[in-house]
Amino acid sequence: MSTNAEEAPGPSVDSKKREERILARQDRITKRNKNTKNEGNTVSQVKDESTADKDSGKSFKQINMSSQRIEKLRYDGSELVTNVGVAAMAREDARKVEEEKTNKERREKLEAEVKASMERFEEITKRWDTAHSLKVPQVLDDMMTNQRELINSMIAEKEKIIQAFQLELKAKDDQYVKDLKKQAEDIDLIIERMNAQVKNLQKAYREELTKIDQAFESERLELLENQRGEWEGLMSQRSNKEVENLKESEQRVDDFAAQLQHLRVQDAEEYNMVKIKLETDVQVLEQQLQAMRATYQLNSEKLDYNFQVLKKRDEENTITKSQQKRKITRLQDTLNNLKSKFAKQEAHYRDENQQLADVYKRITDQFKELQKKSKHFQATDTKKFIDVWVMNEEEAMELAKKVMDEDSIVHCQQLGLDWSVPETAKVLEGEGRPLLAGEPPKQASTSSLKSARAAVDDIMRAASEAGSGQLEFSRSTMGGEGKGHKFSPVLIKLVLELLCAEADFLVEKKLVHLLAPLEHDERLLMKLDSIFKAIGVETEDDINRLTEYFLATVEDNPEQANLIHPNEVLKAIRLFVADSVSPNKVTTHKPAVEFDSTAPARDSGNDAGYWQALANILPNSHELKWDALLEGLQKYHGVLAQRAKLIEDTDKLQNQNSELRMLLQQYIGSRVNQDLQIPPTHTIPSEVLRDYAIDS
Repeated sequence: MSTNAEEAPGPSVDSKKREERILARQDRITKRNKNTKNEGNTVSQVKDESTADKDSGKSFKQINMSSQRIEKLRYDGSELVTNVGVAAMAREDARKVEEEKTNKERREKLEAEVKASMERFEEITKRWDTAHSLKVPQVLDDMMTNQRELINSMIAEKEKIIQAFQLELKAKDDQYVKDLKKQAEDIDLIIERMNAQVKNLQKAYREELTKIDQAFESERLELLENQRGEWEGLMSQRSNKEVENLKESEQRVDDFAAQLQHLRVQDAEEYNMVKIKLETDVQVLEQQLQAMRATYQLNSEKLDYNFQVLKKRDEENTITKSQQKRKITRLQDTLNNLKSKFAKQEAHYRDENQQLADVYKRITDQFKELQKKSKHFQATDTKKFIDVWVMNEEEAMELAKKVMDEDSIVHCQQLGLDWSVPETAKVLEGEGRPLLAGEPPKQASTSSLKSARAAVDDIMRAASEAGSGQLEFSRSTMGGEGKGHKFSPVLIKLVLELLCAEADFLVEKKLVHLLAPLEHDERLLMKLDSIFKAIGVETEDDINRLTEYFLATVEDNPEQANLIHPNEVLKAIRLFVADSVSPNKVTTHKPAVEFDSTAPARDSGNDAGYWQALANILPNSHELKWDALLEGLQKYHGVLAQRAKLIEDTDKLQNQNSELRMLLQQYIGSRVNQDLQIPPTHTIPSEVLRDYAIDS
């Protein structure tokens, strides 16, 4: 049966058939009413069953009466509200029936009109076939007139049908507007009825709740009077038994006090030993005590709540004589349990004391292990600090050297001033650098840190004093005449001149034009500065190494060497640059620092001064020159931009002038001017024509 019911669900609201939709709506209304009645019956049955087990008092009678009244009000209100929806559905059904009837008539009318129009169309078509056989114009004209009348009548009938449909469509629109207004009125009516139903239910709930409160209050007063008498009798019995129990408890207390005194004397020594051990764990136990206090506070609140609940139960429930006897027996059992618990707790505390001693030993071992880890992490942190220091120091040194190179370019190339290494640049040579942890004191370097520009100045000065040297020399006499020079200044000067002559492509063309007015030595120095920067020559040692690449050994006498051929200069530069950037090149500015964990702590008082010196490596006077140069270059840039704009405007005006001249030439040379009584040439001033003739 269930499978058949599931397979045939019954009529649906979404069905295309009108009868099925009506039946579906009726079934839905019937089920809704049945469910409402079943809910009321279920509530009344539950309340009857709940009140069957209890005494039928005033309060329960009043509750039943109130429930019945409320259910009746709810049922009547829901029926009153749904009546509006039922009426709306009935109207909608009537409208659909009428619309279906109208659609049927319209289809029949259209079919009849289509048949009639097809017959007329066939008749008109047949007449067109006979028109080809007519030869007389008057007859042909009469036939054309008849055809035109038939076609016009056919079109008129079509237009009548269209007008009828338009009127019907307009009527449908009016009916739709009326239906919308009616739906709005129904919704307002439903809302009004629902509000009235809510107000009636609220009023009924208040009235019934007042009656129920009054019934409960009267019943409560009666119960209080009945129970008060029983309570007074039971309390008198309770007081008598409490006096007897008090005497017995006093006797037991005396016995227990004697036993406790004996136990105190016996356990005094053990207590002292336990006290000494537990004092070492006071801090740990204090933390546990805070947690126990919080737990105690929570338990006390729970116990207070339970006490209030038990007190209420004690006031409501009656205590019989048999319960008192069972209570005395339970108290005796409780006493025996307390004795056994006391013995167990004593043994438990002894075990706990031993556990705490083990915990103390374990914590001591953990503390020693933590000290070892602390030393290890201290050494690791110090090593990280040294690595970060060295990395930042290298980056700061590179930036400082770049600033010095740019400062020299600004003074020599842009301002044309003599430049010398400022006093603040001594920090690049390691002056004032604080020692790192485990780093031995280092000695100041000499010529290895001298800049290439300063070394070239010394070489040029020494070469001019010594005069021109010879190209051939022996390796036994390679020692320079100047201090710190590996080769003679004359030889190095020849190498540098050869480098400038063959490697001038490394110098910017703009710089070459700017250096043209200078003297030979100054022009040589500026070119060398640009070439050194391109190939990475920074110190005097780099100049000595570069000189080695420009020497060629004589085959007959290995002890002598000459300068290489100018065609081999590029090859020597490539070899020098490749060896300079090779990974096997040893850097001399990065100190190798090994950390010693036993070394004393380093003094960090000079760190801020050292980093401040690196940050302020450029003197204030040089910064002012930079600012002045920047301001001058910005003004120069503004003048150039203004000139570029003026040049652009001039070009535009020249283009416009040329276009106007071409138009004037076309205007004057046009043949139309010969037919005019007054040509344009007679109205144009003679000066303009003369200028035009000269330009053309």
